Formats: sequence, structure tokens, C-alpha cells
Amino acid sequence: MSATLKDIAEYLGLSTSSVSRVLNNKGRISEETRKKVLEAAEKFHYRPNETARELKMQRSSTVGVIIPDVANTFYVKMLKSMDQMLWDAGYSIIFCDTNENIEREKAYFELLKSKKVSGMIIATTCKSDIYEKESKLGNYVFVDNAPYITNKPYSFVSVDNERASYELTQKIIEHGHRDIAMISGNLDESSSNDRVAGFKNCLSDYGIPFNPKRHYIGDCHYDSGYEITKKLIEHDNLPSIIYAHNNVEGFGAMYALKEAGIRIPEDVSLVCFDGQDDARLIEPVFTGVSQPIERIGETAVQMIIDNLKNDGNHFKTVTNFLDYTFIEGRSLKKIN
Repeated sequence: MSATLKDIAEYLGLSTSSVSRVLNNKGRISEETRKKVLEAAEKFHYRPNETARELKMQRSSTVGVIIPDVANTFYVKMLKSMDQMLWDAGYSIIFCDTNENIEREKAYFELLKSKKVSGMIIATTCKSDIYEKESKLGNYVFVDNAPYITNKPYSFVSVDNERASYELTQKIIEHGHRDIAMISGNLDESSSNDRVAGFKNCLSDYGIPFNPKRHYIGDCHYDSGYEITKKLIEHDNLPSIIYAHNNVEGFGAMYALKEAGIRIPEDVSLVCFDGQDDARLIEPVFTGVSQPIERIGETAVQMIIDNLKNDGNHFKTVTNFLDYTFIEGRSLKKIN
């Protein structure tokens, strides 16, 4: 059993307040006393009473993370990077999978608030007034999808989805494609909306009219990519290129094309957003945008920790757009 503050104080003949100041690195204490306390703490395997500390601080040493889909490798990678960084900083993690259900997101948000977590990192499911209704936002950082909040500032970490989508569309056009089918995600999500906006803006700048009949709304899952592409094949309505909003939809589209004996990119080109390591394992390798997934998670954690250093008196709100890269795969063909 580890020693208590009182045990160390009695052993050294000091007051418990003096021992506490040393162990919490607060107040003025002589170097000699500091050395004695630290040596005694190590000798008796002192561990702070986390429960007492949390009650005093009115918050736990735990950070809550809310994600929409634990089966999606995008969020798995982000979660792993968060977990490691929090562990290294002395925090534990509670993660909640909403399964893209807004009611579950509300319930988990209230649960984490009741547990007085030190902060929350939230990948919100879709447009909802959950956070709009909060009179004051705590130490929260939103990732991937911006929340629906119009009445207060908030912290957000992502890439500039609109700009990245614009540049990917530019690459498509410069390869000669004009008949472009886009399979987007749910338009209640800011990332999907921004990618569509970037796509439309690029078409407009190149004098290419946007064809709403070539915009297919999916849900960023494998099945939507597969089913939408299968219908295009069945109706003999294939474009020269398919732009999928993430690599999961891209996998679905690819399988539907291969199942029908349609070659990529010889017959139809295919590009996607969210190119990840697992997308490099299939052939042909996707051409597309790659997000710094782990760094998004680590940046969000650092923002939470930085705010905690202010003793909870003031939570800074910051928007961080991180750099993205392009994967030059083999799924994009240059045509006349």
C-alpha cells in the first residue's frame, strides 16, 4: 500500500501543507525540503489520491471522446493517436461510439458532462442543435465535422475540405474529364457540404456547368458506394470518372466496377477523399486527398491539455486547418 501525504509529513516532521506544496509544485519551499519530500515520496511509493484531487478541482483526469463510427478506420486511427497522447500526458480516455445516431450523441454528451471530464473531443454526427443549446461551451474540441453553432465560438480541427476538394477537382479536370459523377456523404455533415462546395466552385471556375443529376448522395459507407455505382452500370450511365467522398465509398465503387468487368482507370477513373494506408493495399492505388488523421487527433488533444494549463478559468477557442497531401495513385487516367 502506498503512503499518504500524512505519512510522509509525519516521517519527515513536516506539515502536510508543506509536503503538498512540494508534490504539487506550488508555493515557496526550500530546495533542501523539496529534495527530502521527493526522496521520501519515492521511497514510500507515494501516489496522489486521484479521487480527492478530482473533487477539489471539480473535474476528472479523464477526457471524453465521441466518434460516429468505430468501424471506420479513419476514426480508429484518430482514436489511437488521441489515446496514446493522453496516456503519455497522464490522462485516461472514455470513448463513445454514437453509431451515427444523434440521440446517442446527445446521451453520451450529457453522460460525459455528468462525469465532469477534463475535456471532450467530438466528431459530431450531423447538423444538430445539441451544442447550440449549451449556454457555455466547456473544454471541447470538435474534429472532422464542424458543429452547428451560430451563437458562440468553438474549437475545431480538420483540413480545409473545400480547398482540398477544389484542388482534387482541378486535377480531375486537368486530366481531361468533364463527365464527373460525385458520390458525396450526408449533406448534414459540414465536411460533405464543404467538399461539394469545392467541387462546384472548381467546375464554375473552369466554365463547366454543375450537373445535379451527376451528384449522388451516399452516407460514406461501403454499401452506398457499391449500390450507387452498380445502378450507374445497370443503367449504362457510367461517367468517365467517379469522385467518392471517402475511401470506404471508393472501395464500394471499385468493387462494383470490378464485379462488372469494368477496368480502372482504363474504362472509368476513380478518385477519392480520405486516402489512407489501407487504400494503398488495393490495386489500383487510389489517387486522391490524404488527411493527416493521427495529427488531427494529436492536435485536438494538445488543445485540450493547453486549456487545462489555465486551471479551467479560460478555454481558448481555435480553428486549426492542417495540411493535407495528394496520393498520386494509379486510378486516374488522362483522356483527350
